[in-house]
Amino acid sequence: MSLSAAIIAKNAEGSLEHTLRSVQFVDEIVVVVDSSSTDKTAQIAKKYGAIVFERPWAGYGQQKNFALEQTSSEWVLFIDADEEVSSELQEAIKLAVANGHHDVYWIRVITVFLGKPLHRLYGHNPRLLKRSAARWTNSFVHEQLVTSDGDDVKFGDRDHGLLTAPLLHYSHPTLASYIQKMHQYTTLDARQMRSTGKLRSGKPIPSHPLLPLHLSVKQFVKLYFYRRGILDGFAGFMWSLMSAYYEWEMATKYKRV
Repeated sequence: MSLSAAIIAKNAEGSLEHTLRSVQFVDEIVVVVDSSSTDKTAQIAKKYGAIVFERPWAGYGQQKNFALEQTSSEWVLFIDADEEVSSELQEAIKLAVANGHHDVYWIRVITVFLGKPLHRLYGHNPRLLKRSAARWTNSFVHEQLVTSDGDDVKFGDRDHGLLTAPLLHYSHPTLASYIQKMHQYTTLDARQMRSTGKLRSGKPIPSHPLLPLHLSVKQFVKLYFYRRGILDGFAGFMWSLMSAYYEWEMATKYKRV
């Protein structure tokens, strides 16, 4: 069975080469480059044999759906331009595609923050799917996967598989770079909260008089204590703290929109 890798990117020349080297095992690589990119992202992608499309930015969901439509394989692996498919995950993906027990597979994502892998604060994202099985919502940020029947793809559903071999996400090497991007995302999240009445998790927005404080404290306790980020040392503490601040800034902007 054939497999494509789909990547959306903007000004990613610093990380894309590393990403592309990790997906050389697939049959086809499709890279959709934001047409406002000003660096060598497109040239690097072509160097590694990718099929490149330059397209104006339309939001994460629409960009991913466009990338999906350009692939020609039965299976598609979605990967970001700052991620790496580990050798263990490569083998797990090959086996999943060969067996085809599920149409959608969630993959464990381990973030590398300030140079340290956060082994306790991993997440799961639906990244491997049959091309005809699902599409992304048209959300501008924090897009979700929806099956061809219109059902949300939810973690833990019996119909979907899980690959625990790690996909490595190389997050920002400095706090300054993290904060710069965070300001952009919190603005997008606040707008989406206002338009949908929901948090990015899909849950209703709590009617709390101190919403920014409520969300930020809840997030820190969840990550640092419940998810045991405390065991990831300084990087785990800073990730939990910055994630809490993200919630504070997002909720504050939401109340101002």
